[in-house]
Amino acid sequence: MTKKNELATVEPATFLALQGDDDFREAMDANLATGETIQVSDLIRVKTPAGGGRTWAYTNSEGREVECKAIEGLLVYFAPQGQLWGSEEITKGQRPVLTSYDLKTAVRTNDNLGEIDPEELAAFRIGDRTYDWEAMGKEGSPFGWGTGKGGIGRRIKESRILAILQPGEAWPVLVTVGGGSVVNVSKWLKLFKVAHYRAHVSLTLQKVVSKGGIDYSQIVPELIGTISRDEGLVIKKLYTDPLTRLATQFDVGHDA
Repeated sequence: MTKKNELATVEPATFLALQGDDDFREAMDANLATGETIQVSDLIRVKTPAGGGRTWAYTNSEGREVECKAIEGLLVYFAPQGQLWGSEEITKGQRPVLTSYDLKTAVRTNDNLGEIDPEELAAFRIGDRTYDWEAMGKEGSPFGWGTGKGGIGRRIKESRILAILQPGEAWPVLVTVGGGSVVNVSKWLKLFKVAHYRAHVSLTLQKVVSKGGIDYSQIVPELIGTISRDEGLVIKKLYTDPLTRLATQFDVGHDA
């Protein structure tokens, strides 16, 4: 029996990649080697509900509508991302002006600046279509604290991408962590004592009121178990490494 605050050891049979199924492992090894099978655009994206909702809702790999209180599985991939948009009002298909994949530098991904002052943006240019993202987020910057909508937050937006491999599934789902959930999730990740791809996690939701008085859904992450190091290396090879190579394909959109 697992004591409170003690991590459970996850049964390998819970996940297809760890069941020892020769057909499944052969298919994954062969198909990933082509570099064509796993594409970010093919993965299911799970959106955080609006208005303080506490239930996840998405369409699974079988086309079935799923509603659940928690998304549980192995954290096979996570990454930071930052975006600067030309306007607070984003239209479908619009690209951000800048995108950062490490929260240190950013690359130009759209030449339509929208409402952005060209001179203010040019002050942070450090190379050919490259910008100093860290400097842009500092206090006093025209994109830093107090420059967001209504004077709250920052003009630049930061998020985290989590890929969760659920039991019985061949591919992970993608969860974008934005707005008021970023700080919580970032701190949580830093406290892991095992590699993230060995972590069995749970993501639930709680209703929170923003400084502007608006209800929103905040992600509550929990580490609930682990797999062995050898099992983790299997997961890393099949999922983490390929997704890492595709990092620049993660377009998280404009989450509040």
